[in-house]
Amino acid sequence: MTNTTTTWRELCPEGRDIFYEGDDPAGFAQQIKAEFGFDPAGDPMWGVQYQFHCPAEHLDAIYGSARFPMGS
Repeated sequence: MTNTTTTWRELCPEGRDIFYEGDDPAGFAQQIKAEFGFDPAGDPMWGVQYQFHCPAEHLDAIYGSARFPMGS
């Protein structure tokens, strides 16, 4: 039997632009920076609509996780 689960990293090898949809964007940005080593608030679109580019290597842990409120 083979594993047919496709990961977000496989689907988006260049990463993906995603939207934070929670109530604490500053806290979220700090948490991501501390935990994953990149700062969503550094993206030029962050100040406009809490959009940021998520690197492929972090997509499954951030976008594909119920831990964080994300939109497409």
